[in-house]
Amino acid sequence: MTFYCGIDLHSKKSHVCVIDKDGKKVKEENLNNDLALILQFLKPFGKDVHIAIESTINWYWIVDGLQESGYDVRLARTLGLHMITGAKVKTDRRDAFKLAKLLRMGEIPEAYIYPKEKRPLRDLLRRRAGLVQQRAECYSSLRVQFMKYNLNTMSDTEVKQLLPSDFDIVPIPQELKDYCVMILQRIELLSNQIDELNTYLKNVTLEDPTFKILLTLPGVLYVLGLTIYYEIGDIGRFDSVRQFASYCRLVPGISQSSDKVKRGKGSNQGNHYLKWAFTQAANLAVRYYPTLRKFRDKHANRRKGKAAIMIANCILAHKIANATFHMMKEGVPFDEAKLFG
Repeated sequence: MTFYCGIDLHSKKSHVCVIDKDGKKVKEENLNNDLALILQFLKPFGKDVHIAIESTINWYWIVDGLQESGYDVRLARTLGLHMITGAKVKTDRRDAFKLAKLLRMGEIPEAYIYPKEKRPLRDLLRRRAGLVQQRAECYSSLRVQFMKYNLNTMSDTEVKQLLPSDFDIVPIPQELKDYCVMILQRIELLSNQIDELNTYLKNVTLEDPTFKILLTLPGVLYVLGLTIYYEIGDIGRFDSVRQFASYCRLVPGISQSSDKVKRGKGSNQGNHYLKWAFTQAANLAVRYYPTLRKFRDKHANRRKGKAAIMIANCILAHKIANATFHMMKEGVPFDEAKLFG
Protein backbone atom coordinates (compact mmCIF):
# COMPACT_ATOMS: atom_id res chain seq x y z
CA MET A 1 0.00 0.00 0.00
CA THR A 2 1.26 3.47 -0.88
CA PHE A 3 1.43 6.27 1.70
CA TYR A 4 2.17 9.97 1.44
CA CYS A 5 4.00 11.97 4.07
CA GLY A 6 4.19 15.72 4.61
CA ILE A 7 6.88 17.17 6.89
CA ASP A 8 6.50 20.74 8.13
CA LEU A 9 10.13 21.46 8.99
CA HIS A 10 11.20 24.04 11.57
CA SER A 11 14.48 24.89 13.28
CA LYS A 12 14.03 22.55 16.27
CA LYS A 13 10.94 20.46 15.59
CA SER A 14 9.02 19.00 12.66
CA HIS A 15 5.38 18.04 12.33
CA VAL A 16 5.10 14.79 10.38
CA CYS A 17 1.82 13.61 8.86
CA VAL A 18 1.14 10.42 6.87
CA ILE A 19 -1.99 9.77 4.77
CA ASP A 20 -3.05 6.75 2.75
CA LYS A 21 -3.91 6.51 -0.95
CA ASP A 22 -7.47 7.68 -0.21
CA GLY A 23 -6.27 10.84 1.55
CA LYS A 24 -7.16 9.62 5.04
CA LYS A 25 -4.83 10.66 7.85
CA VAL A 26 -3.08 7.57 9.21
CA LYS A 27 -0.52 8.94 11.65
CA GLU A 28 0.92 12.27 12.74
CA GLU A 29 3.31 13.50 15.38
CA ASN A 30 5.37 16.53 16.36
CA LEU A 31 9.00 15.36 16.57
CA ASN A 32 12.33 16.83 17.53
CA ASN A 33 14.67 17.38 14.58
CA ASP A 34 16.41 14.05 14.99
CA LEU A 35 16.77 11.86 11.90
CA ALA A 36 16.62 8.66 13.98
CA LEU A 37 13.26 9.72 15.49
CA ILE A 38 11.80 10.52 12.08
CA LEU A 39 13.02 7.24 10.60
CA GLN A 40 11.50 5.38 13.54
CA PHE A 41 8.19 7.18 12.91
CA LEU A 42 8.22 6.12 9.25
CA LYS A 43 9.39 2.53 9.85
CA PRO A 44 5.89 0.94 10.04
CA PHE A 45 5.17 2.11 6.47
CA GLY A 46 8.27 0.53 4.96
CA LYS A 47 9.65 2.20 1.87
CA ASP A 48 6.20 2.57 0.28
CA VAL A 49 5.91 6.13 1.54
CA HIS A 50 6.55 9.22 -0.58
CA ILE A 51 7.70 12.29 1.33
CA ALA A 52 7.30 16.03 0.70
CA ILE A 53 9.29 18.65 2.62
CA GLU A 54 9.10 22.42 2.30
CA SER A 55 12.40 23.97 1.16
CA THR A 56 13.17 25.89 4.33
CA ILE A 57 16.70 27.08 5.09
CA ASN A 58 17.58 23.89 7.01
CA TRP A 59 16.45 21.15 4.62
CA TYR A 60 19.88 19.65 3.83
CA TRP A 61 20.15 17.19 6.72
CA ILE A 62 16.66 15.73 6.54
CA VAL A 63 16.48 15.38 2.74
CA ASP A 64 19.93 13.77 2.59
CA GLY A 65 19.16 11.46 5.50
CA LEU A 66 15.83 10.30 4.10
CA GLN A 67 17.19 9.78 0.58
CA GLU A 68 20.16 7.82 1.90
CA SER A 69 17.67 5.66 3.82
CA GLY A 70 15.93 4.80 0.55
CA TYR A 71 12.89 7.11 0.63
CA ASP A 72 11.43 9.02 -2.31
CA VAL A 73 11.70 12.68 -1.25
CA ARG A 74 10.29 15.76 -2.98
CA LEU A 75 11.38 19.27 -2.02
CA ALA A 76 8.57 21.82 -2.30
CA ARG A 77 9.10 25.47 -3.28
CA THR A 78 7.98 27.69 -0.42
CA LEU A 79 6.49 30.47 -2.53
CA GLY A 80 4.73 28.01 -4.82
CA LEU A 81 3.18 26.29 -1.80
CA HIS A 82 1.88 29.55 -0.38
CA MET A 83 0.24 30.38 -3.71
CA ILE A 84 -1.54 27.03 -3.76
CA THR A 85 -2.39 26.54 -0.08
CA GLY A 86 -2.74 30.10 1.20
CA ALA A 87 -5.26 29.94 4.01
CA LYS A 88 -6.62 32.16 6.75
CA VAL A 89 -5.87 29.55 9.39
CA LYS A 90 -2.31 28.21 9.26
CA THR A 91 -0.84 25.70 11.71
CA ASP A 92 1.96 23.14 11.60
CA ARG A 93 -0.58 20.31 11.60
CA ARG A 94 -2.47 21.79 8.65
CA ASP A 95 0.73 22.53 6.72
CA ALA A 96 2.03 18.96 7.08
CA PHE A 97 -1.39 17.56 6.10
CA LYS A 98 -1.59 19.86 3.06
CA LEU A 99 1.90 18.81 1.94
CA ALA A 100 0.86 15.17 2.10
CA LYS A 101 -2.39 15.87 0.19
CA LEU A 102 -0.61 17.86 -2.54
CA LEU A 103 1.94 15.06 -2.92
CA ARG A 104 -0.85 12.50 -3.25
CA MET A 105 -2.50 14.59 -5.99
CA GLY A 106 0.79 15.23 -7.81
CA GLU A 107 0.50 18.98 -7.23
CA ILE A 108 3.73 19.66 -5.32
CA PRO A 109 5.59 22.68 -6.80
CA GLU A 110 8.96 20.94 -6.82
CA ALA A 111 12.26 22.61 -6.04
CA TYR A 112 15.57 21.29 -7.34
CA ILE A 113 17.43 19.11 -4.84
CA TYR A 114 20.94 20.40 -5.41
CA PRO A 115 23.64 17.66 -5.40
CA LYS A 116 25.08 17.13 -1.93
CA GLU A 117 28.70 17.08 -3.05
CA LYS A 118 28.48 20.50 -4.73
CA ARG A 119 26.66 22.36 -1.95
CA PRO A 120 29.66 23.39 0.20
CA LEU A 121 31.39 25.30 -2.59
CA ARG A 122 28.13 26.83 -3.81
CA ASP A 123 27.38 28.03 -0.28
CA LEU A 124 30.89 29.46 0.07
CA LEU A 125 30.40 31.41 -3.17
CA ARG A 126 27.11 32.71 -1.80
CA ARG A 127 28.81 33.89 1.38
CA ARG A 128 31.39 35.69 -0.75
CA ALA A 129 28.60 37.38 -2.71
CA GLY A 130 27.09 38.44 0.62
CA LEU A 131 30.37 40.06 1.67
CA VAL A 132 30.57 41.91 -1.65
CA GLN A 133 27.01 43.16 -1.10
CA GLN A 134 27.85 44.32 2.43
CA ARG A 135 30.85 46.24 1.11
CA ALA A 136 28.70 47.90 -1.56
CA GLU A 137 26.23 48.94 1.15
CA CYS A 138 29.09 50.51 3.11
CA TYR A 139 30.12 52.60 0.10
CA SER A 140 26.49 53.58 -0.37
CA SER A 141 26.31 54.67 3.27
CA LEU A 142 29.32 56.96 2.73
CA ARG A 143 27.67 58.56 -0.29
CA VAL A 144 24.51 59.20 1.74
CA GLN A 145 26.51 61.09 4.37
CA PHE A 146 28.14 63.22 1.66
CA MET A 147 24.80 63.96 0.00
CA LYS A 148 23.43 65.34 3.28
CA TYR A 149 26.02 68.11 3.05
CA ASN A 150 25.82 68.58 -0.71
CA LEU A 151 29.15 66.84 -1.35
CA ASN A 152 28.01 65.13 -4.53
CA THR A 153 31.04 65.80 -6.70
CA MET A 154 33.00 62.66 -5.74
CA SER A 155 32.96 59.86 -8.28
CA ASP A 156 32.51 56.21 -7.30
CA THR A 157 36.23 55.66 -7.88
CA GLU A 158 37.16 58.56 -5.59
CA VAL A 159 34.86 57.28 -2.85
CA LYS A 160 36.54 53.86 -3.06
CA GLN A 161 39.98 55.48 -2.71
CA LEU A 162 39.15 57.42 0.47
CA LEU A 163 41.50 57.11 3.45
CA PRO A 164 40.68 57.92 7.11
CA SER A 165 42.99 60.94 6.94
CA ASP A 166 40.95 62.37 4.05
CA PHE A 167 38.08 63.15 6.43
CA ASP A 168 40.19 65.78 8.19
CA ILE A 169 39.36 68.17 5.35
CA VAL A 170 35.81 66.99 4.54
CA PRO A 171 33.33 69.67 5.73
CA ILE A 172 31.01 67.47 7.79
CA PRO A 173 30.46 67.33 11.59
CA GLN A 174 33.13 65.54 13.62
CA GLU A 175 30.62 62.94 14.84
CA LEU A 176 29.93 61.91 11.25
CA LYS A 177 33.63 61.95 10.41
CA ASP A 178 34.20 59.36 13.14
CA TYR A 179 31.31 57.30 11.79
CA CYS A 180 32.70 57.47 8.24
CA VAL A 181 36.09 56.29 9.48
CA MET A 182 34.34 53.33 11.11
CA ILE A 183 32.72 52.52 7.76
CA LEU A 184 36.14 52.64 6.06
CA GLN A 185 37.49 50.22 8.67
CA ARG A 186 34.56 47.89 7.98
CA ILE A 187 35.22 48.15 4.22
CA GLU A 188 38.88 47.23 4.81
CA LEU A 189 37.86 44.19 6.87
CA LEU A 190 35.35 43.05 4.24
CA SER A 191 37.87 43.58 1.43
CA ASN A 192 40.46 41.45 3.25
CA GLN A 193 37.91 38.67 3.77
CA ILE A 194 36.85 38.82 0.11
CA ASP A 195 40.50 38.66 -0.98
CA GLU A 196 41.06 35.58 1.21
CA LEU A 197 38.06 33.85 -0.32
CA ASN A 198 39.18 34.84 -3.83
CA THR A 199 42.59 33.31 -3.20
CA TYR A 200 40.98 30.07 -2.03
CA LEU A 201 38.47 29.95 -4.89
CA LYS A 202 41.09 30.62 -7.56
CA ASN A 203 42.85 27.46 -6.41
CA VAL A 204 39.71 25.39 -7.02
CA THR A 205 40.38 23.22 -10.05
CA LEU A 206 37.45 22.19 -12.23
CA GLU A 207 38.04 19.90 -15.18
CA ASP A 208 34.41 20.01 -16.30
CA PRO A 209 34.35 21.23 -19.94
CA THR A 210 31.12 23.11 -19.18
CA PHE A 211 32.93 25.33 -16.69
CA LYS A 212 35.66 26.10 -19.22
CA ILE A 213 32.94 27.09 -21.70
CA LEU A 214 31.47 29.52 -19.16
CA LEU A 215 34.83 31.29 -18.88
CA THR A 216 34.49 32.36 -22.53
CA LEU A 217 31.44 34.48 -21.64
CA PRO A 218 32.01 38.25 -21.81
CA GLY A 219 32.64 39.76 -18.39
CA VAL A 220 33.00 36.38 -16.68
CA LEU A 221 36.25 35.83 -14.81
CA TYR A 222 37.17 32.77 -12.76
CA VAL A 223 35.26 33.42 -9.52
CA LEU A 224 32.18 34.74 -11.33
CA GLY A 225 32.34 31.69 -13.59
CA LEU A 226 32.36 29.44 -10.51
CA THR A 227 29.31 31.26 -9.18
CA ILE A 228 27.35 30.78 -12.41
CA TYR A 229 28.46 27.14 -12.74
CA TYR A 230 27.50 26.16 -9.21
CA GLU A 231 24.24 28.11 -9.11
CA ILE A 232 22.96 26.56 -12.34
CA GLY A 233 23.89 23.00 -11.47
CA ASP A 234 22.29 20.76 -14.10
CA ILE A 235 21.26 22.81 -17.15
CA GLY A 236 19.08 19.86 -18.19
CA ARG A 237 16.49 20.82 -15.57
CA PHE A 238 15.48 23.77 -17.76
CA ASP A 239 13.28 22.94 -20.75
CA SER A 240 13.68 26.27 -22.54
CA VAL A 241 15.74 29.44 -22.60
CA ARG A 242 12.70 31.37 -21.36
CA GLN A 243 12.38 29.13 -18.34
CA PHE A 244 16.09 29.58 -17.61
CA ALA A 245 15.96 33.38 -17.94
CA SER A 246 12.93 33.48 -15.67
CA TYR A 247 14.79 31.38 -13.09
CA CYS A 248 17.63 33.91 -13.29
CA ARG A 249 15.13 36.68 -12.44
CA LEU A 250 15.93 38.49 -15.67
CA VAL A 251 12.40 38.52 -17.09
CA PRO A 252 10.31 41.60 -16.19
CA GLY A 253 6.94 41.08 -14.59
CA ILE A 254 3.74 41.90 -16.47
CA SER A 255 0.52 43.19 -14.97
CA GLN A 256 -2.38 43.01 -17.43
CA SER A 257 -5.97 44.11 -16.99
CA SER A 258 -8.25 44.27 -20.03
CA ASP A 259 -6.29 46.17 -22.70
CA LYS A 260 -3.84 47.72 -20.23
CA VAL A 261 -0.42 46.12 -19.89
CA LYS A 262 2.18 47.30 -17.41
CA ARG A 263 5.70 45.94 -17.21
CA GLY A 264 7.66 46.16 -14.04
CA LYS A 265 9.39 44.19 -11.34
CA GLY A 266 9.24 40.43 -11.39
CA SER A 267 8.30 38.25 -8.44
CA ASN A 268 10.76 36.97 -5.88
CA GLN A 269 10.76 33.54 -7.51
CA GLY A 270 14.01 32.31 -8.97
CA ASN A 271 17.68 32.60 -8.12
CA HIS A 272 18.84 36.07 -7.10
CA TYR A 273 22.48 34.93 -7.06
CA LEU A 274 22.31 34.24 -10.80
CA LYS A 275 20.68 37.61 -11.40
CA TRP A 276 23.53 39.25 -9.51
CA ALA A 277 26.17 37.20 -11.38
CA PHE A 278 24.83 37.97 -14.86
CA THR A 279 24.38 41.65 -13.98
CA GLN A 280 28.00 41.76 -12.82
CA ALA A 281 29.06 40.10 -16.07
CA ALA A 282 27.12 42.71 -18.07
CA ASN A 283 28.76 45.56 -16.14
CA LEU A 284 32.22 44.16 -16.91
CA ALA A 285 31.47 43.14 -20.50
CA VAL A 286 30.68 46.68 -21.70
CA ARG A 287 34.22 47.74 -20.77
CA TYR A 288 35.90 45.33 -23.16
CA TYR A 289 33.32 44.45 -25.83
CA PRO A 290 32.40 47.44 -28.05
CA THR A 291 29.45 45.58 -29.59
CA LEU A 292 27.97 44.85 -26.18
CA ARG A 293 28.55 48.43 -25.05
CA LYS A 294 26.78 49.69 -28.17
CA PHE A 295 23.85 47.35 -27.44
CA ARG A 296 23.65 48.57 -23.83
CA ASP A 297 23.84 52.24 -24.85
CA LYS A 298 21.14 51.77 -27.50
CA HIS A 299 18.69 50.54 -24.87
CA ALA A 300 19.77 53.18 -22.36
CA ASN A 301 19.12 55.97 -24.88
CA ARG A 302 15.55 54.75 -25.36
CA ARG A 303 14.81 55.55 -21.73
CA LYS A 304 14.90 58.58 -19.49
CA GLY A 305 15.97 59.07 -15.92
CA LYS A 306 18.66 57.69 -13.65
CA ALA A 307 17.46 54.11 -14.06
CA ALA A 308 18.12 54.05 -17.83
CA ILE A 309 21.62 52.53 -17.57
CA MET A 310 20.51 50.07 -14.89
CA ILE A 311 17.60 48.83 -17.01
CA ALA A 312 19.84 48.59 -20.09
CA ASN A 313 22.38 46.55 -18.09
CA CYS A 314 19.60 44.16 -17.05
CA ILE A 315 18.62 43.73 -20.70
CA LEU A 316 22.23 42.92 -21.56
CA ALA A 317 22.43 40.53 -18.58
CA HIS A 318 19.32 38.79 -19.97
CA LYS A 319 21.08 38.48 -23.33
CA ILE A 320 24.19 36.96 -21.71
CA ALA A 321 22.03 34.53 -19.71
CA ASN A 322 20.32 33.38 -22.91
CA ALA A 323 23.73 32.80 -24.47
CA THR A 324 24.79 30.82 -21.39
CA PHE A 325 21.80 28.49 -21.74
CA HIS A 326 22.58 27.66 -25.38
CA MET A 327 26.32 27.32 -24.72
CA MET A 328 25.77 24.83 -21.91
CA LYS A 329 23.12 22.88 -23.83
CA GLU A 330 25.21 22.65 -27.00
CA GLY A 331 28.65 22.47 -25.38
CA VAL A 332 30.07 25.37 -27.42
CA PRO A 333 32.05 28.49 -26.40
CA PHE A 334 30.73 32.05 -26.60
CA ASP A 335 30.21 33.43 -30.10
CA GLU A 336 29.54 37.16 -30.29
CA ALA A 337 28.07 36.85 -33.78
CA LYS A 338 25.41 34.41 -32.54
CA LEU A 339 24.53 36.69 -29.63
CA PHE A 340 23.25 39.35 -32.01
CA GLY A 341 22.41 37.05 -34.90
